[in-house]
Amino acid sequence: MKNERVLMLFKFISMVFLILFLLLNIACISYYENKFTFILLFVLFILFFIPGIILYKNLINLYIIKDYKQVEEKTSDGKIYRFSKINSTIINDYQIAIKDLKEKNSYILGRYDVLDDIKKQYKKDMKKARKLQENMMPKKMPNNDRVNSASLYKPLETIGGDFFDYIYLDDDRILFIISDISGHGVEAAIITAMFKTVFRNFAASFKSPASFIYDINNYIIKILPINYYLTMTVAEIDLKNKVVKYSNASHTPMLVLENSQIKEYNKGGTIIGLFPQAYYEEESINIKKDDILIFYTDGVTEASRSKNKYDFYGIERFKKVLFNNRNNKAENIISNIEKDFYDYLSYMSPDDDFTIAAFKIK
Repeated sequence: MKNERVLMLFKFISMVFLILFLLLNIACISYYENKFTFILLFVLFILFFIPGIILYKNLINLYIIKDYKQVEEKTSDGKIYRFSKINSTIINDYQIAIKDLKEKNSYILGRYDVLDDIKKQYKKDMKKARKLQENMMPKKMPNNDRVNSASLYKPLETIGGDFFDYIYLDDDRILFIISDISGHGVEAAIITAMFKTVFRNFAASFKSPASFIYDINNYIIKILPINYYLTMTVAEIDLKNKVVKYSNASHTPMLVLENSQIKEYNKGGTIIGLFPQAYYEEESINIKKDDILIFYTDGVTEASRSKNKYDFYGIERFKKVLFNNRNNKAENIISNIEKDFYDYLSYMSPDDDFTIAAFKIK
């Protein structure tokens, strides 16, 4: 407290000297014609200027070093070292600032730790959610003396909005469904989980693909949140009579490789979840040995490796890979399509879920 008062006094005296210095400087210039007056004022100017400089330097030293003392320390070899122990106002200010900064950093780090814990917990929860969603997908596809099938599902995020499933209607008929929920992430995954139950419940009273989609649409539209919808293909595969009946609700077309050519089938109706009492058509096609049925979502054909809207994986490249693998088993067809898909993307990541299923008739 005493040093602070002395410092204030020095500041006041310095200001006085500075003002006198300026006044004398002006006076010297004004009275230059009178040599005696000029010499007198110049001498006074020197007398005030020099003490002012000395006082200013002392003021700086006083501000920087308020107190110090000589400290002697003897080392092991007997030599004595002298040094100054400084108690600086600036150092004290820095110490206060550093202490305040440390407190703020500790608070920020504490908040970061909380956020980091939340992030880790979120990742754990997402892994669990993905495991649950994977369990909703068929672990095994139908493989017997009449059909060879395989599938692949890769969500864009940890969990996604694509869904596929199948059940045996009887010993000869398979009911297969594939759908794409609008959006990604948790919301789409919740709807996907709900939809599996809906599919199984409605399958118990299955009549035809078109009526099946019609009933699901009227049910889903009542419970689906606003701005959510889904596309879907439903196929009844009759392995005994070699007939496929299908209906498509604005989903990607079903591909059938037959007689060394690939045909697209997309008869059906509008998307599910928007229009009540919507009308859906269905179509029956005959199949034979070695024909291949391909079901997929638009995340396959619409994947792009650039911002160019004309540069995407595309249906033609997809068909070419399928045709080149027509003599392979279903699982090899899927794996080769996947390889070509990621070769196309190169270092880019896909921008949608990737889902595909293949049925090869025996």
